[in-house]
Amino acid sequence: MNDSADLAVIGAGPAGLAAGATAAGLGLKVLLLDEQAEPGGQVWRQAERILAGPDTGNLAASYGGAEDAVTALRRSDLDYRPGAAVFDVSPELHVSWLEREAEARPPRYRIREGRAKTLILATGAMERPLPFPGWTLPGVMGVGALQTALKVGGLRPAPDSLVLAGQGPLMLLYLAQVLALGVRPAAILDLAPPGRLADALSSLPGALLGDPRLMARGIGLLLRRALSRIPVYRRVTHLQAVGGADLQSVRFESRGRSQEIPCSLLGVHDGVIPATQLSRLLRLEHRWRDGQGCFEPVTDDDGGSSDERIWIAGDGGGIEGVALAGLRGRLAALKAAERLGRLSTADCERHAAPLRARRARQARARRFLDRFYAPVPLESHIDEMTPVCRCEGVTLGTIRAAVAQGADGPNRVKTFTRCGMGPCQGRFCGPSLVRVIAAETGRAPAEIGALRIRPPLKPILLGDYLDEEAGA
Repeated sequence: MNDSADLAVIGAGPAGLAAGATAAGLGLKVLLLDEQAEPGGQVWRQAERILAGPDTGNLAASYGGAEDAVTALRRSDLDYRPGAAVFDVSPELHVSWLEREAEARPPRYRIREGRAKTLILATGAMERPLPFPGWTLPGVMGVGALQTALKVGGLRPAPDSLVLAGQGPLMLLYLAQVLALGVRPAAILDLAPPGRLADALSSLPGALLGDPRLMARGIGLLLRRALSRIPVYRRVTHLQAVGGADLQSVRFESRGRSQEIPCSLLGVHDGVIPATQLSRLLRLEHRWRDGQGCFEPVTDDDGGSSDERIWIAGDGGGIEGVALAGLRGRLAALKAAERLGRLSTADCERHAAPLRARRARQARARRFLDRFYAPVPLESHIDEMTPVCRCEGVTLGTIRAAVAQGADGPNRVKTFTRCGMGPCQGRFCGPSLVRVIAAETGRAPAEIGALRIRPPLKPILLGDYLDEEAGA
C-alpha cells in the first residue's frame, strides 16, 4: 500500500496534533502517523479515555489543552494512522512504517509506505538515562514508565513499596498523582548536586514574568511534596539498587552517610531529552546542549531544520514543555504551507508573528528549569561494573578499556564493544556513551559526536517482509 501526501507528520502528541490540524485546515493533504493506538503522545497519553473517565480527575488535571487538540484532530480532514511505528524515512522523504491491522486477532502488522513533499517530526522526548549499579533489576523503572502504567492500566504502587529517586518536574507531578490516590512513597532521594538554586537564580525573574502559570504549578508541586512529610534525602550519591531476581532495597549515601531502604519498586528520573533517532537518521544538523547534557537538532525560530523540507516541532527539537509544543507545531505547519504555495509569505508572517512572540516570552521559564534541573553527574553513581548499554550488557569498564585502546568516538566504541547494537539502536545508551567518552578523553561532546543511526529504527520481523512480498 502506497500513500502520498503534501505533508507527513510523525507523532500525535501536542506538537503533532497542532501541526496536523493546522496544515489540514490550510488545505494540505496531511498524513499523521503515530505509534500509539490513541492520540495524545506521551504527555497526553490516552487523552480521550482520561478526560471522559469518571474517576480520573487527578490525572486529567495535567491534560490542559488536550480536549481541544483531539477535537480539532477528529474534525480535520487528514489521514490519521494510529498504531503506526515508523522504522525508516529516506532522504527522498519516503516513509516506511508498521501498521497494526485493526481487526486482526492475534495482532497482525503490515508494512506500509508513503511519500511526502514535506515532513514535520514531532517525536517528543524521552527520559534521560541514568545508569547506576542495579538499574537493570526488575522493579527499577523510569518515573515516566510508572506514569504510563498509571494512565494506561490504572496501575498504582502498593503501599510503602515505592522509593522515588531523581529530580525534575515529571517526578514531582507523578508524586502528586500517586499521593492523590492514597499511595505514599517510603522516601524521596534528591539526586540534584548542591548549588543548583544559586546557578539558576539569575533566570528566576524572567521565568516568573515569562510564564507565571507554569512557575505557580511548579511551586505548588514542591509544596505538595513538603506537606506530604515524606522523608527526603538530599545530596544523594552512590545510588544502588539491591536484589537478586528482583529489587529488595535501595542503597545510597546522603550527605556522606550510608543509608539503605527496603523497597520493591524504585522510580528513577533525571529529566527528559529530545528523541532524535529520526532526525539523526535523516542526517540533520545537531548541536550539543551543555546545560542539558544532550544533542538536539539545529532549528530556526519556526522549527526549520538543516533540510528545507523538514521541520521539527515540540520537544524533539529541544525541551520546552507541553505549553509550547502546540505553538511550535502550528509554526511548523504554517511554514510547510508557505513552502508548498498554499499560504503567501505575507499571510504566513501575519499568523506566525504572535506565535513567535508568545514562545519567546514563555521560553524564559524553560531557561530557569534547565539550570535548576541540570543533569545528574554520571560519576556520582556509576561504577566499573555498571551496564551502560542495557541491550548488550556493555559495562562502563568495558567502554573505558575500549577508549584506552583508541576507540575515541561513539561509533568506534560501538565497533569495539557492541554498545548501541541492541534492539533500541542506541536510544538508551547513546546519551550516556557520549558523556563517558567526553570524560575519558577530555574532549567536548560536540567534537565527539553521536552514534550513527541506521534503519530499521524498530525491530522488524522477517515475516513482515515476506507477507508484503506475498501480497505484492
